[in-house]
Amino acid sequence: MKSSDPKEWMSEYSEFLNAKETPVPHELNQKVLGNIQALLNPSAWNVFAKLLGIHLVVGFFSLAVCHQFGMNPFGTTRSLSDWLMDMWGHSVCMIGCGVLFVGLSIAAAGYFLTVEEVKVLRRTEFLQAFALGVVSLGIFAAFGSELALAFAGLWLLGALMGGFLATEVVWKVRSAV
Repeated sequence: MKSSDPKEWMSEYSEFLNAKETPVPHELNQKVLGNIQALLNPSAWNVFAKLLGIHLVVGFFSLAVCHQFGMNPFGTTRSLSDWLMDMWGHSVCMIGCGVLFVGLSIAAAGYFLTVEEVKVLRRTEFLQAFALGVVSLGIFAAFGSELALAFAGLWLLGALMGGFLATEVVWKVRSAV
């Protein structure tokens, strides 16, 4: 439509209004509706897969700030874990590091996940945070960390607390937008 003639515009607009409706093929309609359904109701497994990918990156970099179970891939001399241990002891240190390790990952995930995915994360927050914590403990063990059951349990408790708190903050921020 290159003309600026109002009569030609009206003619084309009338032609558009009088055009016969072309039926949409049933298969295409079902495919589009299925895609929309999947976007509006993501599976908890897909949300966990995205969350796990984010957690692997964020968790690795958080080791520079707070060494977990002696893991110090960046060779830093002091970390948040040293401060927590000096101030309140090993138990508080384990809980604090668990809060930080999982909480930071879920907070970062809030930036990358859609609102619908955050809603699924919130609906399954205990399971998602618990799974992240267990997978993290498994990775620490695979890399040679010695995990005492009591301290790993405290760390997992902190991971659950951090996961819950971060999920609630992410939900409030994302649902307000």
